[in-house]
Amino acid sequence: RYRLRVISMSVNNWFKFRIPGHKMTIIEADGVESMPLEVDGLILGPGQRYSAIVTAHDSAQFNYIYNVTSYSQTLFSQGLIPLMYTGLINYRDGAPVKTIPAPSDEHLVWPEETAMQVADKQAPLPVDRQIELTMKKFTHTHHQHQTTLGNTLYKPVLVPTLYTALSMGDLATNSSVYGPQTNAYVLKHLDVVDVVINNPELEDHTFHFHGHNVQVIETGPYGNLSTENREPVAHKVSGPWPMWRDTIQVHGFEYIRVRFRADNPGVWFLHCHLAWHEYNGVAVVFVEAPGVLQQRQSVPEEMVEMCKRQGIPTQGNGAGNQGFDLSGLPPAVYPPS
Repeated sequence: RYRLRVISMSVNNWFKFRIPGHKMTIIEADGVESMPLEVDGLILGPGQRYSAIVTAHDSAQFNYIYNVTSYSQTLFSQGLIPLMYTGLINYRDGAPVKTIPAPSDEHLVWPEETAMQVADKQAPLPVDRQIELTMKKFTHTHHQHQTTLGNTLYKPVLVPTLYTALSMGDLATNSSVYGPQTNAYVLKHLDVVDVVINNPELEDHTFHFHGHNVQVIETGPYGNLSTENREPVAHKVSGPWPMWRDTIQVHGFEYIRVRFRADNPGVWFLHCHLAWHEYNGVAVVFVEAPGVLQQRQSVPEEMVEMCKRQGIPTQGNGAGNQGFDLSGLPPAVYPPS
């Protein structure tokens, strides 16, 4: 038996990985152990990771070929994909390669976000707060296509959000002090936060949570499929022990519901893992328990000095001012209402 650790370091493409003639048993995703789940292959969005057990055949009569398919909506529109890669599974030097007919993907078993169960059998957490995030695509200046996750395009402000959370005292619990460009959500310490991400577009996304693993609770249809040649989207609910992971897939015209406990005071990014989407601002920030953060943590002096040498202010609201005076920030970019 072999444990395969499969990691997607992609910034844009998805990957399908198979070893024809062999089953895989998933035992881990994104560093979290799972209940065993047998599949025919793995689908990895950008940033996702899996461990799978593969049991070798008891005969070395044949060698086998593994298959990797790389694809994305972006490159598909340019006629550049799918890209196919293969390699040898060597049972014996010089042995013939066994030819195995390739069934279509819909006849194979692939991992789904809701199909996996966590190994330590944690039940769904009870909810204290819900945050609903809907992606919105629009055309900005110079005919640039943009997508938001929160209310605006995420853009860095003058004062790093961590410094604002540490320096603004009681006002740090008010999301306005961080500037609208940060899409900041202030979370209470130990609250269980239910996050719903809605994708009304054709394009798939992966989203990465910094600072937390999240429980995958359910997925289902969202938006209007009538203009797309796609199968209806099913509503799928996780079993009694939802999987925890830090990078989730949100397919086109679907929503996903995830959940976590705000037990890690800090400033944490939630962003699309497609690099150009992240760069363009498909992100929000969770400012978690700023009062507790102020009591427990401080920024090392070396970091403060590094910021000063670069002209980056280290105190005040997002604009480096006091209170709610955000003068000096560039205007936030909102999608059309």
